[in-house]
Amino acid sequence: MTKHTQAHLSRTVNKNQPGDLLEQTKRQMKYYMGAKLIEIGINPKSALYRWSVSTQGNQHVWTISAYWDESKDKLLSGEIPLTGTELINCARANAVGDINTAAKLCGYGEDISGFQEALRQAGHNMGLNIEFLSDLSD
Repeated sequence: MTKHTQAHLSRTVNKNQPGDLLEQTKRQMKYYMGAKLIEIGINPKSALYRWSVSTQGNQHVWTISAYWDESKDKLLSGEIPLTGTELINCARANAVGDINTAAKLCGYGEDISGFQEALRQAGHNMGLNIEFLSDLSD
């Protein structure tokens, strides 16, 4: 039987909902994810959490992903960097932190320049001008 090393949880919220309500929803999602990890015998404090957000009309789809064991190690090593839309969605959701953290969470490890270049290229392919991580903020 395959041993799971990651879990994902998504919620759809109105783009225009107040920031406090969005933060409450995200706290609830993280709490629920932690409870699920405990159910399967994983210490929630040992997991790495990554947010992603995509837009569908007037809705945002927020996803929290938890990684542990091999998946966490691969994510932090830079072996599996995100590209394209997945990269934009990851960077947008994690833009509130510093660029080093966003690069790690999006699968670039310590390769900050590679992360920035991939982000610019993904943005260019989507018709977005991304020079700085803050350019992704709504």
